[in-house]
Amino acid sequence: MKSKRRFCEATDGPVIRRWYARMRTADLARKMGLTVRQITNYVYRWNWEPWARKLASVLSKENRENGKRGGRPKKKS
Repeated sequence: MKSKRRFCEATDGPVIRRWYARMRTADLARKMGLTVRQITNYVYRWNWEPWARKLASVLSKENRENGKRGGRPKKKS
């Protein structure tokens, strides 16, 4: 596995603030070359801000695909 780069708040912070609510965390991490843990740690520090909350549509899509609340996970197509 390719090693990830270090987190820099000055350059990565604005991108995370813009996209965190609308995009899956794993996809955002892949796009930026960071780990999911680096992004979630940054968001946790700013958890009182409105941008640090996922949109309901993103959460429901993620839960539907991952099989949360029982049932079988849907196949990704």
